[in-house]
Amino acid sequence: MLLLKICSVCFTVALYLYCKRLNRKKPGWLTSPIILTPLAMMGILFTIGLPYEEYQHATSLFTEALNMVTVAFAIPLYRNWAILRANWRVIVFSLSVGSLAAIIGGMIPTYLLGMGGQAVLSVIPRSITTPIAVSLSESIHGIPALTAVFVMLTSFAGMYLGPKIMRLFHVRHPLAIGMMYGMGAHALGTVKAFERGEVEGTVSSLSNIVGAIITVAWAFMLLPIVSAWMS
Repeated sequence: MLLLKICSVCFTVALYLYCKRLNRKKPGWLTSPIILTPLAMMGILFTIGLPYEEYQHATSLFTEALNMVTVAFAIPLYRNWAILRANWRVIVFSLSVGSLAAIIGGMIPTYLLGMGGQAVLSVIPRSITTPIAVSLSESIHGIPALTAVFVMLTSFAGMYLGPKIMRLFHVRHPLAIGMMYGMGAHALGTVKAFERGEVEGTVSSLSNIVGAIITVAWAFMLLPIVSAWMS
């Protein structure tokens, strides 16, 4: 088991570095390492016949590292606390509406596509950061592995469509940009938001945290209604 852990971690890191090098030679979102790496890894796991659960357990180090990165977002929150405190009503209201829209917008297509009740429950946490989304999925009897896929797809879509939507609707306010990246693309969106400015990145990281709390609250409030709807 130790050998599997070492090989899985080393191979994943090597694959990511290779994809990053490829992206430098051929820039573009299709060659982005955050897209190529998981796709290539899925193909390799399928080819060698290694169950995803075993790979996930072997590479749990990455999940733990992601948790530490999420906690580290508290630093810019402290630096820009005055801005956040002055606009907390707008932020909470916007994230509440956005979270509810994301939940409903995920459940209805999943249900209409006939993917099953567990898939509908699994898509509920798709707009929050992976560690919390996976835990929430397990709590509401979804499929954590499927939730992780939904979160990745949502994050990729947010990274690709976010800048286009901002340009289309002329979104320039730092709070709006930060919340769009935070709710729409999670941790990856926060990295992108920090490229726009510290306020945008701070609001994005706050959206990751507050949006997750709000989504958890929505999930447990809506769970009885969703269960009755699917029965």
